[in-house]
Amino acid sequence: MTEQVKRQLIKALAYGKSREEIKECMSISDEDINGVTAEEIESEKAYYREMGYLQ
Repeated sequence: MTEQVKRQLIKALAYGKSREEIKECMSISDEDINGVTAEEIESEKAYYREMGYLQ
């Protein structure tokens, strides 16, 4: 998985997309999703809240 794909995966998880939606749209595996840490997701969520994209 490239760094760009990983960033998009983290973004999708931060926005609350389901694992199945992500796997279908991005053609990635459960292992790829499991490779993302909760800290990475929370950091991304905090950024989007700060920017006003999430509440």
